[in-house]
Amino acid sequence: MNTFNLQSRLLTGALAAATLLLGACDKNKTDETKPAVVTNYAVSTVGGAFPSQTTYIQGLTDLNAATLDTKNATEQASFAAMWHYKQALYMSKFSAPATLTKYTFDPATGRPVEAGRLVVPGANTFSDVQFISETEAYASVGGGLARLVKFNPTTFVTTGEVDLAKLQKTGARRVYYLGSMVRDTKLFWGVYYETASFATLTDSAHVAVIDLPTGKLEKVIADPRTGTVFSSGAIECFSKDANGDIYVQGDGTPRVPSGVLRIKAGETRFDPTYFFDLKAATGKDCKGLYHFGNGLAFTTRIEDPTDSYEFNGPNYRFYKVDLNAKTSGGALPGLPLIFGSQSSLMRKFDAENILFSVNTKTQNSIYQYKLSDGTISKKMDVPGLLTGLAKLN
Repeated sequence: MNTFNLQSRLLTGALAAATLLLGACDKNKTDETKPAVVTNYAVSTVGGAFPSQTTYIQGLTDLNAATLDTKNATEQASFAAMWHYKQALYMSKFSAPATLTKYTFDPATGRPVEAGRLVVPGANTFSDVQFISETEAYASVGGGLARLVKFNPTTFVTTGEVDLAKLQKTGARRVYYLGSMVRDTKLFWGVYYETASFATLTDSAHVAVIDLPTGKLEKVIADPRTGTVFSSGAIECFSKDANGDIYVQGDGTPRVPSGVLRIKAGETRFDPTYFFDLKAATGKDCKGLYHFGNGLAFTTRIEDPTDSYEFNGPNYRFYKVDLNAKTSGGALPGLPLIFGSQSSLMRKFDAENILFSVNTKTQNSIYQYKLSDGTISKKMDVPGLLTGLAKLN
């Protein structure tokens, strides 16, 4: 017998077995670390009637299903608004003390799991949240004490507060900070003054300008051409274009129309040469602004001006407008009246379509607007009023 050949064969066999074993271990390791469910989108919907409402939060791999249920959703009591940053969601319901709950997604199931809470005593809810980086964010709270706090989104702890004492006005029962936009080193935040009779105190639009490097209020800018800068998590009134110009939508008051103001790139004042009168362009006052470049924008028109809070049912209609030409393209065809005082979300996740919410007494759906030809079709039915729609990144 050739001892050398026998030993060589035994060694070769042992090495081959070891290689297979290591390969199997590497495969098992890869399988263990690879998420079972890939979460690319997040949706929040609200079911039930006030005050017995529930918010359903869930992650999705895609938006291709015809109908969405709540089997894989995480529930939060009450009506809750949604914000997102990268792979995390931030939810706030109306309940003292103001609490912002952070959710991440379980890689094994795709379900949202609570990852922390940020609590601000003295207030009832978070009004708006603006993320600057992984370590810096700002949030306004209201329904009690109105404050603007700074926090770290990663560690989820409060790191400071912007002093807003200079914003106070005589005669204002409450001050709301709703709607915001960040650009360069400045933070722009909407300010709304309310009287003791729940009416608007002034006929002007107000925006606070905050310097990020110092964390201090720089000034408040005001414009009398429109009033009531007042948005929420499911309705937007600030937009920024590719040039860095910021557009601010005001709801108007009984004495001034709803309209759009502009803060040009590099400036911290309202542009005196620009005003888009939405009431004159569409025939009635409007609420909300969603801008998708080259002037293409959408708003919702209030059909019955005496029922802006929709006690009598859906009362808002989607309208297409052009911010550059300051003209109306008319109502989006084939759509019903929606509950626009609660939600009018619009999102653009690709170069082909804009997704938007349609919420009525009998229907809660996501529709899509095709950018190439303006055709509209229903994409998905959802299990309640849409309060959040995000692409995670």
